[in-house]
Parts: sequence; C-alpha cells; structure tokens
Amino acid sequence: MENPLISVFVTSNWILGLLAAYIVLILFLGFKYSSKIHESDDLALAGRNLTLPFMVPSIVATWICAGAIMGAAGEAYLFGLQGVVFDPFGPVLMMFIVAVFFAFRLRRAGYSTVVDFFNKRYNPRMGMLYMIIQVIAATGWLGGQLVALGIIVNLTTGFNMTIATVIATIVVTLVTYFGGLWALSRVDAIGFILIVMGLLVMFPVVMGEVGGFSNFLATAENWGELPTFAIFPVAADDGGYLWYAGLLAIMYYIAAWASLGIGDINSQVLLQRVLAAKDEKTAVRGFAISGVLYLVLGLIPVSIGIAMFTYGLELPLDQTEMVLPWVADYMMSPVAGTIFIVALAAAIISTVGDNCLIVSTLIGHNLYEHLKPGVTKKDKLKAMRIAIPIVAIVAMLIALMFGAVYKLIVFSGAVSLATIVAPYVVGFFWKKANSKGAIASFFGGLTTWAVSFALLLPFTKEANFEEELIEAGVAMDWAIWDALYMALVPAAIVGFVLIFAVSLKTQSSDPPKPFVNAKGELMDDKLFFWSKDKKIEKA
Repeated sequence: MENPLISVFVTSNWILGLLAAYIVLILFLGFKYSSKIHESDDLALAGRNLTLPFMVPSIVATWICAGAIMGAAGEAYLFGLQGVVFDPFGPVLMMFIVAVFFAFRLRRAGYSTVVDFFNKRYNPRMGMLYMIIQVIAATGWLGGQLVALGIIVNLTTGFNMTIATVIATIVVTLVTYFGGLWALSRVDAIGFILIVMGLLVMFPVVMGEVGGFSNFLATAENWGELPTFAIFPVAADDGGYLWYAGLLAIMYYIAAWASLGIGDINSQVLLQRVLAAKDEKTAVRGFAISGVLYLVLGLIPVSIGIAMFTYGLELPLDQTEMVLPWVADYMMSPVAGTIFIVALAAAIISTVGDNCLIVSTLIGHNLYEHLKPGVTKKDKLKAMRIAIPIVAIVAMLIALMFGAVYKLIVFSGAVSLATIVAPYVVGFFWKKANSKGAIASFFGGLTTWAVSFALLLPFTKEANFEEELIEAGVAMDWAIWDALYMALVPAAIVGFVLIFAVSLKTQSSDPPKPFVNAKGELMDDKLFFWSKDKKIEKA
C-alpha cells in the first residue's frame, strides 16, 4: 500500500532491527512462562494471580491500539474534542463503571469467562449468544490490528506488508500458545512502557512547532470548524454535535458516550483482567487506576491531532489517521521517530495477543464444554491451544483479504450495546430478570438497531453528501457510520425495556435463576467493595 504523504524512514533498518529484537524478547517470555501452564485457568487467567503492577499496564495496553492512538489523532484533527468522545472519553467512562459497579462481584464469583455468568444467571443459549458477539468482535479487532501493523511497517520501512502481517501472526500465536496471560501481561507491560515513551517524546516536539502549549490552547483549530475544545454539543449555528442538530445531535452524542462507555462494560477482552486479578480489591483498583492513566495518555494523540491541523498540515480526508506517522517522519529526529514507530508497533502487537487469547478462551473453555459437558480443565487447555493458531490464521486472512473494510468488522463490537448490555446489567442488579427476558432483549435490540439504521441513513446521507466529502470519497462512509452509531440509542432503550417487561410477564413460566458463583453458591448481596461482607449460602 503506497502513501504519498509518508516516505520510508531513513532509519528503516533500525526500525526493523528493534522490532526483531522486540519479537525475540516476547518469544522468550512466551517460552519462559510456559512452565506455569498446567490447566485452562493458567493459560487464560494467569492462575488468577495477576497483581496490580501487571494488571494496570495490561488493561491500558490492551486498549491503546492503532484505533485509540492513530484514530483518535485523526478524529481530533477533523473535529476537535467532539470527535473523540468515542475514544478516549468513552473508554475512560467504561473503566470507572467497571471499577465501581462490576469488578468486585465478578471477581468474587470466580468465573473463568463472562459466558459463565450468562450460563448460570440465564441459560446456555444466552451464554452462546454472548459468546458469538464477543468472538465476532474480538476476531474483527484482531484482523484490524494486523492490518494497521502491516501498513505502519510497510510505510515506514518499505518492508512487505503481507510478510509483516504473517510474521506478526506467527509470533503472537507462539507467545499466546505457550505463555498465555502470564506472558501476555508481561508483553503488555513492555508495550505500555514503550508507548508512554513514544508519546512523551512526540508531544513536546509538536507543541514546540506550534509555538508552545499556551499558544496551542489559544489558536487551536480543526478541519470541521467546530469549537475545538467543546466536549458537549453547542448551538446549531456553531456546529451542534459534529454538525448535527436537534434529535439527531442528541442521539449521536449519547451514542458517542455509550457505544464504548457502556457497550464495552461486558467486554471479555477487558473483563479477563478482572477474572485474572489476584483478588477483588486488585480488580477494582486496577480498573480505576487504568481509567486515570488512559485519560492522560489518550489526550496526548488527541492534542497532537489538533495541533497538526493548527500547524497547517493538510491531509486527505481519508488519510487523517496517518497524522502521527507523518509527525514521526517529518518533525522528529531519526532516533525519536524510530522510538515512536517501534512503540506504536509494540502497542498493536500487545492488543493482537490479548484478543487472540480471548477468542481462543471462549472457544476452548465455553464452546468445547457446551459440546462436550464434563470435560476437565486440562482438556479445556488442549482445546484452547488448538484454537489459538486457528483464530490467528482467520484474523490474518481478514487482515490480508478485507483490509479496506476492517473498521466495519471491528464495529461489530458495538452491537454489544444493542444486544448484550441490558441482560448483563440487569442480571447483575435485578433478581427478577429471567432467560426469556434476556433473549427478548437480545433479539429486540438487534432488530431495532437494524430498523433504526435503515430509517436514519437517508438523514445522515443528506448531511454528508457535500461536494468536498464526495470528492474525498468519504461521504457514504461517514453517512453509514453516523447512522450505525445513532441507531444504537433506540436499540439499547428497547433492549432495556424488553428485559424488564418480558421478565415480569413470564415470572411463572420462567422462574428467574439466582446469581450464583462458579461453585454454584448463592452470591451475597454485597454489591460494592466498600460494603460489609455477608455470608454466602449454597444455592
């Protein structure tokens, strides 16, 4: 893939050399921790012994991926802070919600995956529906990250994109296969340190180019001509929310916060860290600290994106995500630019490994047990290890064959807000929620999302089909994404209404199941980590 904006780095050999050294290091970690893997929980949950110093980097590094860094910079370049409500502000909200409302009880329950919660609280059918959504989302995310990694390596070094993608897939497969979360949490820690270094090196360089931080605050602009630092909707004449007004603006703004801020509170990718935490307090503290760190780190690429538009950088509308590599190529010293590119690649590799493990865990632990009840944890370990290369190869094929539409595949994760969030939240806090209500919520939300999208698309097309956007080739793309996000709002509302209404209507025909832990014991009524302990009874 050629990009006229970015030339091959003069330090391309150094970039490839450092990436090779990084690959050797993480392979070493994979083999080193293989001795700790004896059964499925060791591979998937690091023996439930993930301490705070490794949990926090693992959470942040999992989320700081190509989309979070490059995508946020590009959206800020286009729309200022309104464009990045989705990320980083949405994920920060999600991390705090998980820390306050879910981490404590989920860790105390002792599940191996979130599917276990749906199986026990509702029924196996609901567990399978959740698993399908999570597998599709995580596999798509995997493919998307491999696409981004191949593009970055190709643009900065000239190295063949296909070969780079294949090598990354092989490396991630080996590390995940042998070391599981034990190794990946250490890989995450290294990736976290590298990306912090990369961002901290780039930020002062960019601020210097725009006349310092004070001048940046005073002169900041964005392509969309919106109030640059307005995180809330503004008057319609000033741009509303992303140039939508009235009901559409309200729906879009709610969706911006909710799609990741609420839609990912049940994400297996992140909640794996809750389940793997050493104890309940570690789970809570890990997500709270991660929320703070992610906000601080996430605002750096956002600021750089805004600063580069203010500086006068003119990027094609379909290539704004390349703003950070452009800065690394043209503004930073060869050494600093090399550090940043290696850090960016390390962050992506970290995310790829985590998602590969998640999908393999869901298949090897839950699907295998569903097909063959009564299997041991050692049997599940074998199934998970068989799944790891298969998952990686599927993701690689997505990356190589469907690179142009990988964002649409990754977006499948947002369907969680329309289908799974209501049963998850209500199942945690309302004892009358039952299986019929949960399934009605799932399919009702999904149907509403599809219908709402069809109804909203004509309006978003009208808003986006301007001559400049048509010429840039982004008009239809933006219209579709806007409609998909807006449609999540009515879908989520219908999902919550249905689980309450159907559950109340079917209490006698489908008695609700209690909230039990992995051992089948009734969970106590302690909802938060600061509440007093209460005795757990047998179900």
